Amino acid sequence: MFLQESRAVLARYAPGLDAELTHRGLSALESMEPQAIKALIHQYRLPRLWVPSSLGGAAISPYDGIRMQRAIGASAPSMALMLTMHNFTVSFCNALADHVPSCAHMLHDVAHDNLLVASAFAEGRRGAGILDSTVFMTPDGDDFRISGSKKPCTMANCMDIITVGVALQGADGAKHTGMAILPADAAGVTRRAFWNVPLLAAADNHELCFDNVKVSADQLLLATEDDAETAQIVAVAEVLGLCWFEIVASASYLGVVSGMAARVVADRGVEESERVLLGSELESAQAALDGAVHLMQTCPPDEALLARVLMIRFGVQRAIERCAMHAAELGGGLAFIRDGEMMTLLMASRCLAFHPISRKAARPMIAAWLEADAGDAPDLQRAAN
Repeated sequence: MFLQESRAVLARYAPGLDAELTHRGLSALESMEPQAIKALIHQYRLPRLWVPSSLGGAAISPYDGIRMQRAIGASAPSMALMLTMHNFTVSFCNALADHVPSCAHMLHDVAHDNLLVASAFAEGRRGAGILDSTVFMTPDGDDFRISGSKKPCTMANCMDIITVGVALQGADGAKHTGMAILPADAAGVTRRAFWNVPLLAAADNHELCFDNVKVSADQLLLATEDDAETAQIVAVAEVLGLCWFEIVASASYLGVVSGMAARVVADRGVEESERVLLGSELESAQAALDGAVHLMQTCPPDEALLARVLMIRFGVQRAIERCAMHAAELGGGLAFIRDGEMMTLLMASRCLAFHPISRKAARPMIAAWLEADAGDAPDLQRAAN
């Protein structure tokens, strides 16, 4: 029964995909060109899954969504990484659709035209929200120009739409943050080779460069001076975006280590107590992610929610680290040496630690939440800075 729930969800929303991934095999999938991975994503109409039904999407529940990420991660880590970036971006744009017309238009196009969305955000650098960025913007009449870069950016050469965090230096010297939505072929958008290792290379992780790219006001969500309403929308977007990223990314890497574990939990030659320990820890991690989804549905979108989601992310990350080594050990040294796929999964499973937000950056806001007196709202923004 291990992984069967996740695979059943995958079969419900993308009939035939699980069988195709199994038939192709992990080594072949991880050696594919990114455009070929994109073709599979298009073939099974995965981009529309997280889009609301009111905009033409499949409106998958987040509980099912993270199970799909887990199932795909077990068989095709690079595809799971692509979909992590697409799905978390779609998820928090869902919350903005009623306030930002460009988000609603983007989601409609994603659902109807089967488009992939790349995330060019800061994704939680220390002292920065998810929309904060090293991509800066300057006024150009009624429009704006943006310049800077994001590296690495997954799907750099094969996305259809780019969502990018932007920053505008205000007259008061303050930096105002926001988001722009661009077509992938916008003039001034270029790519540079960045990824120098074979691991997860099929996810197309390269540098995305913006050279004086023209952006109209209706492509932007930006909090400027004396605009408290938009500032609040941006603040909510920052929290929701980073929370969804942590949940979806954790589910994908839980899938990677589950792919390792699936090779040993059904092996009666492995000590039963070890198999039970491995499977139990992974299912506990899945339950923790379900808890994070529940928090997203029941808690205000503030820094306290972010702190709680981050605690779950790091708990799941530690479980992934333990279980990956445990599964490799149970598989045996000879199997590890002879089975290149086991080595690929082990290395890929460690990559969650390299995704933002880092433990060091998260520590002050988590500590502020833990130390807050009952009934007090912790000053998590100050702690994060």
